[in-house]
Amino acid sequence: MHTIESLLGLLIHISVPVFAIASMLSMGLRTPLRAFRNQLRDRQTVFSVLGANFVVVPAVGTLVIWILGPLLPHQIGAGFIIALCAAGAPFVLQLGAMARIPYGETAGPMAVLLLGSIVFMPLVVPFLLQDVQVHGWAVARLLLGTMLSPMIAGIVIAAVFPQRADQFARIAGSVAAIAAVLMFLSGFGSNSGLVVQLLLSPVMLVAVGLVALAFVAGRIAGDLAGSTLTVPDGPAILTSQRNIAAALLVARTGGGDDSIVVAILLLSAVGFVMLVPYALATGVRRRRRQGERATLGVLLGVVGPKSD
Repeated sequence: MHTIESLLGLLIHISVPVFAIASMLSMGLRTPLRAFRNQLRDRQTVFSVLGANFVVVPAVGTLVIWILGPLLPHQIGAGFIIALCAAGAPFVLQLGAMARIPYGETAGPMAVLLLGSIVFMPLVVPFLLQDVQVHGWAVARLLLGTMLSPMIAGIVIAAVFPQRADQFARIAGSVAAIAAVLMFLSGFGSNSGLVVQLLLSPVMLVAVGLVALAFVAGRIAGDLAGSTLTVPDGPAILTSQRNIAAALLVARTGGGDDSIVVAILLLSAVGFVMLVPYALATGVRRRRRQGERATLGVLLGVVGPKSD
């Protein structure tokens, strides 16, 4: 049993950076420079989305976690706080396709949030978690190397080989999907006792509440956004799904116990369970309204156009 747990622990240390690199490479391959350019020109949207993700969610969420601290096991709250500080999840692109949100309205803001996370997390996470050893420069270096660099590489490759960009993106996306599955299986499997304990505790209600808080903050940001966003619930999905890759990479630099990793995975899983049905139901409604066929492949975003 100890050998299996050791192997699972080793697997999560490998799968986390692989997931981060592959997912960001895939995102870069699919996101043209014009998505960044068009989004940055709409300052109202940029500020509203940045405010929701880097002011409202971390501040209010951290306050809630501090208030409910006695209900949370050791360092679970720390894991939640790290996740709340991490924005710009690549999986939002898939959720946006499910919900029939134009591709540029998820890709552009997501890229802006990723850049924001690279600046925000090294500065804020060590301040909020002074009892956890997190070094700002180590966090920045890790995020730059495993998230920003692959994204830039993907953009460059897509510009040089435009005919093969989609094929490369599918390969990178498949690697990211496999790494994500291994990441969850190894993270939960090596800490099965703690996972069972958390599933039967108020921690689950706290996780649901944090995801709901992020959704509401994002929905308000969507109402306050500028003209480049035509679907107001796009920022809600964008804000609710936190950047698990960035959060896990930061957690690795802190040297905390495995409960931080489990907390990040748990919050991400709760967000996934809550957001996927919403995105699918919303996608069905929008496609029927526009007279489109709502087949399973189209709803899951694996066939058909990218939604723009």
